[in-house]
Amino acid sequence: DEEEAKALEEKTRQKNHYVIVREQVENNIKKKLADFIDKQAMANCIGMEQSTKRYYPYGSLASSVIGFTGADDQGLSGLEQNYNDLLTGTPGRLITAKDAKSNSISDDYSTSIAAQDGDSLVLTINQTIQYYLEKGLRETMEQYRSKGAYGVVMDCNTGAVLAMSSMPDYDCNEPYKLTYDKNKKAIKKIKDKTKKSEAESAAVQNQWRNFTVSDTYVPGSVFKTFIASAALEEKVVNLNTSYTCTGSIQVEDYKMNCHYHAGHGTQNLTQGLENSCNPFFITIGQRLGVHNYFKYFQGFGFTDITGIDLPGEASLKDAYWSREKMTNVDLAVASFGQRFEVTPLQMITAFAATVNGGDLVKPYVVQSVSTRDKTVAENTQPTVVRQVVSQETSQRVSKILESVVSEGTGKNAYVAGYRIGGKTGSSETQEEGRTIVSFMGFAPADDPEVIA
Repeated sequence: DEEEAKALEEKTRQKNHYVIVREQVENNIKKKLADFIDKQAMANCIGMEQSTKRYYPYGSLASSVIGFTGADDQGLSGLEQNYNDLLTGTPGRLITAKDAKSNSISDDYSTSIAAQDGDSLVLTINQTIQYYLEKGLRETMEQYRSKGAYGVVMDCNTGAVLAMSSMPDYDCNEPYKLTYDKNKKAIKKIKDKTKKSEAESAAVQNQWRNFTVSDTYVPGSVFKTFIASAALEEKVVNLNTSYTCTGSIQVEDYKMNCHYHAGHGTQNLTQGLENSCNPFFITIGQRLGVHNYFKYFQGFGFTDITGIDLPGEASLKDAYWSREKMTNVDLAVASFGQRFEVTPLQMITAFAATVNGGDLVKPYVVQSVSTRDKTVAENTQPTVVRQVVSQETSQRVSKILESVVSEGTGKNAYVAGYRIGGKTGSSETQEEGRTIVSFMGFAPADDPEVIA
């Protein structure tokens, strides 16, 4: 590498007592260098110090969850950061006696205290599911040249996270190396050195972010599932409730369009969700009213963090309307999932409650903590935060969502021989011409176990 060679040459011209040329060098390179030093008789000017390095055998797999450590083995992101105190352990020490001239005295005076390993974590992450999640997200991101792609897979009854990924990701062994081809090409075109450096730094830090936990997005039509759940629970609608969609609806001074401008015609509740009809859900939201809307918005956990055992969970201040400030127009827009924000993690946790029998569960990624002698010090037990809707409502919603996949907008998720439920969503962004697309799916639809 020409740039690296030039930087190395500049280091050799520095007039310091010594210059660190490179840190964390792999052992095979160290052996080659040792042979070179020996053959060229350069031991008086080139030296090496032994050190340890945190090594990640799976490279980039689940990197946004695992995180990485700095040069001093301090956890800088992910689980490495969140569980740093448990993982660190205690360094070893060698105590020796020296005379007044700093010469070592006999070994009789030496005391060696061995290092103690830190605790170990056993994760809920399923390696196979994680691999396929990342493969799918990476292919989608590359195909559409998108800014990013994010996904979570969870046990919908316990909250155990089976897979979690934020793309573009990074290799835990080389966290400062850019990975996304689109970003690399864009940065290469920048001529100004300062701006180029700033852009590269921003892109690297972007790779470190776990967007599923740390960032919010507008959920779009996936949110209609919660409106349907709340309305069924409050008995303001039933499965036979019908509505005739003409392509738009008037709410006070605002005309609000359906995504299908010709109109869906007369539909029942199941068909309304299958077609993801905006006017239908605006009318359902108006039947619920602001008070009940907010009651369930809060109940499903959208006004608070989930409390997952990962760092940097997004604060949701100003991400949604308060009960006091919400107008009927706000309610209409919220009824089809626009103009407020949630985290992907909140979304999957809340959605699980609509299909698992009504329980909001707390998500987690660490199953257990083991001491260095393999004793299990902590074992995570599933936590039910609250019951949001009844089992009856949950079963009805699950059945409707199965038909969304078999008959409605979610047909791409249909797999012959499997019972799958789900809901599609798309939402506007502040950038013209750019859209957030999302999907929530679960299986088996008649007895949900896994949600993604």
